[in-house]
Amino acid sequence: MVAHEEWYGVKKRKLKEMYWTKNEDNPYLPNGFLVYPHEIYDFFLSFIDHSGRVIDLGCGNGLLLKHLVENSRYELIPYGVDFIEESIEQAKREILPRFADNFVVANVRDYVREMPNEYFDFVFFDPYNVHPEDITETVKHLIRACKTGGRLIFYTYHDVLESLNIGWVGDFLPVDIKRKLKRFDHPEVSVGVFKKEKANRGSEK
Repeated sequence: MVAHEEWYGVKKRKLKEMYWTKNEDNPYLPNGFLVYPHEIYDFFLSFIDHSGRVIDLGCGNGLLLKHLVENSRYELIPYGVDFIEESIEQAKREILPRFADNFVVANVRDYVREMPNEYFDFVFFDPYNVHPEDITETVKHLIRACKTGGRLIFYTYHDVLESLNIGWVGDFLPVDIKRKLKRFDHPEVSVGVFKKEKANRGSEK
């Protein structure tokens, strides 16, 4: 695990420089956008089908969570995790101050190990946020922490997939999980949705 720390450190430095060193008070930039991504966030919103807790792992400043909370017809309680301190501080101070206690500075790989069982109704996760060798363990914890009847929304943006020569977000994931995903394609983002059914519980602990 120690061998991967450099990978995470490099990734954090690059993102921090990209999103904060050159940020001239643009609240969308900590999420990788120059303008508000209405269409993309509405696409994510379409996967919310009941009330409950929603967590975004690698949440930036919480802009997606804010969009979900304010535009869903269901009542949602947002949680966010990101390893860039400035992004989480902005989430707490400006984006979703009412839920400030639900935002945490942490490496997603480490945070998921401490997530409580059967706690979240919706989990948004970009597997590009963790080292390839950490994905299998990370996904195991995500399934454990997702409520029965809840959804794991795996997503990656197409520019990332193209740069890595990967077909869709499912190609990041273990084969047994990939087979259970329902695939959704959008011009900007690739999504695979895993619904945690009762029948899956024995193999997903």
